[in-house]
Amino acid sequence: MAMQNFIKRAGVCALASALTLAGLTSVAQAHESKLITLIQLQDVHGNLTPHAGIIKTPGGGERYVTQGGGLAKTKTLINEIRADNPNNLLLAVGDTVHGTAETMFTVGDAIMPTLNSFGIDAYTPGNWEFGYGPAVFRNRFASFGPKPPLSANIRVMADAFDGPGVTAATFPTIAINLYNDTDTAPLPPQLHNKRVLPPYKVFDVDGVSVAVIGITASIVPQQASVFSIGLRFTQGIEELPGIIDEVKALGATVIVVQSELGLSQNLAIGQRFEDVDVVLSAHTHETTLNALIANKRGVRAVDGPGMHRVGHHGTIVVETTEDLYLGRLDLMVKGGEVTRFNWQAIPVDDDVVEDPATKALVDEAEAPFIGNTLVRHTFMPGGYCPGNNCGDTTTRGLQLTESLDTVVGYTETVLNRDNVLEDEVNNFIADAIFSVSNSVVPTGVDLSMTNGFRFGTAILSADVVAPGQTFSDGRQAGEITLRDLYALFPIAPAVAVAEFSGKVIENDLERVLGAVFDRNPFLQRGGWYVGLANMTQKIDLDNRPYSSSDRRIVETTIGGQKLDPSKRYLFASCFPHGDALDRVCRTNGGVNHQFFELADADNYASGISLVGPLNSTGIIIGPRVKQVAPDRFVHAVHLMRRYLDSLPLSTVSAASVATGRIQTVDSTVAGNPPVPAPVSAIDPTLIQPPEGAGPAFFGGIGAIGH
Repeated sequence: MAMQNFIKRAGVCALASALTLAGLTSVAQAHESKLITLIQLQDVHGNLTPHAGIIKTPGGGERYVTQGGGLAKTKTLINEIRADNPNNLLLAVGDTVHGTAETMFTVGDAIMPTLNSFGIDAYTPGNWEFGYGPAVFRNRFASFGPKPPLSANIRVMADAFDGPGVTAATFPTIAINLYNDTDTAPLPPQLHNKRVLPPYKVFDVDGVSVAVIGITASIVPQQASVFSIGLRFTQGIEELPGIIDEVKALGATVIVVQSELGLSQNLAIGQRFEDVDVVLSAHTHETTLNALIANKRGVRAVDGPGMHRVGHHGTIVVETTEDLYLGRLDLMVKGGEVTRFNWQAIPVDDDVVEDPATKALVDEAEAPFIGNTLVRHTFMPGGYCPGNNCGDTTTRGLQLTESLDTVVGYTETVLNRDNVLEDEVNNFIADAIFSVSNSVVPTGVDLSMTNGFRFGTAILSADVVAPGQTFSDGRQAGEITLRDLYALFPIAPAVAVAEFSGKVIENDLERVLGAVFDRNPFLQRGGWYVGLANMTQKIDLDNRPYSSSDRRIVETTIGGQKLDPSKRYLFASCFPHGDALDRVCRTNGGVNHQFFELADADNYASGISLVGPLNSTGIIIGPRVKQVAPDRFVHAVHLMRRYLDSLPLSTVSAASVATGRIQTVDSTVAGNPPVPAPVSAIDPTLIQPPEGAGPAFFGGIGAIGH
């Protein structure tokens, strides 16, 4: 298929006639160049089927789709690009086997047969690929080294789809920065500090030697402790020079890095490593409609479609958002050097048809989760099967006994994760935890919080759905389904309450803000800011921190009262299974944990009781994990459903989730007047400024000319 069809989908039809592949090929031949195409599949997050979404348009606008994404539509576009230019590579990077109920309840198996049919040339995993534990990761992605036996709790999920055990990837998986760690797992001593995956793969594409180097997420040790047992992660930056020399010695002339470090760090790679031609960026869920060029001088956005010069020692850096886009990067290569390029973030929208063969695989994966073919699914966390005995798995753990297409509520406003500081989705989840917790805890709770996840599909209200638009699952506009709730919270921690001092709460929130807005790109880490309930904040991102020991938070209130650093507050949030008993999600230093337990694991509306931890010491010893939360632990989805049931007409109102709990201010002016949040000078359409925010003397990435 000619390139003009892709350009039409991007909304720039006027340039189509000038940008056909034939035209590009003739230009390449005139310059004695080769034209190769990189297809970027990024951060799919388990999205098997089409879903609602919001597509960015040139100039900073957006449009709503009701049947965007999904693997069958994505495969249609892949097929068209491959037909358009046979000299291509399909490169995948980022969180892929996590993010939906189908993947969570099968530890990723549900999506694997479809992915294995794509013909992926090289893949680099994201941080959530480790979310099912190292045994699942190794059995799925490692091409050499030990394949640990699966514990009984993992087998509950791994045997639920596609036969017994973990479904392995049939495509190459690469990463330079993932190592064995014999200090935290009983691995053979000779494997200590040896790589778990091959670091790169070299391809011959129409006579051009292309090296693809992988860098996986470095933040995994900062997540739940069970994710990284027996594994060690580095930033990948120290290894990169040696790997570049190695692939050049093998004859590679085009060097591509596919990296899960996030856009800010990947731009820094482009600035520091002039031999890197392309960075396919993942993790930060940005969509670069305009490609970014990074070099020692800074970073610039390339306006509009068409063939562009790379410039002296420039690196092309691009990123797309989950399955709502497919990236296409055409490279003109002359004398082993990338001279020109064309980038398109192609929308996977309502107009794209589903590839029939892929749809058949998706339908097979979906069948156990919907309609008359529904079967029970159980998520059994680590520690829940002592001595590899799980007991009755229908009464313990997290149970899924209803179709994912079940309508559980309604919304009169769009619910979407689309802001680095605060959005309607996180306000809704935090409010759900707060509201239900106050009905369970006799004394009530003071506040609640939810993680600042970037993933999750949009839920559209009726006012933004155009006439003629329909949903693939048959819902009506404004309906919220069980599938939506799991897409918003596709991990399985237990809901808990604990006591935290005001100082600890604010210190940890300060730490999170720093990780989001640090001027040093290598000190930025995963996720956006958290969702808060019964709590407000004023923060200064432009002028603070004044020094390395100062703070961005100007004021915090809880329950309308200024935070008291010495007071102990009762805090409701989630607790990651296997973690030390001093935290809830994103906050450390708590005491007196109490967990929520359902009377009936199958019934989210059954009674909830407060129970203490089952174990408080020795929670992780080597690969062995002890159970802490109760058998019938309460999950965030349970609380969202109970909260929806409590709302008038089970409907989320615009006022209830409206933003405004977090306010950016200018603390250098008396009264702390409100000011707009910082916007990236590199590309103002980016959600999270990759250059960070705050005083410029802290350094970091800069836009050229700024």
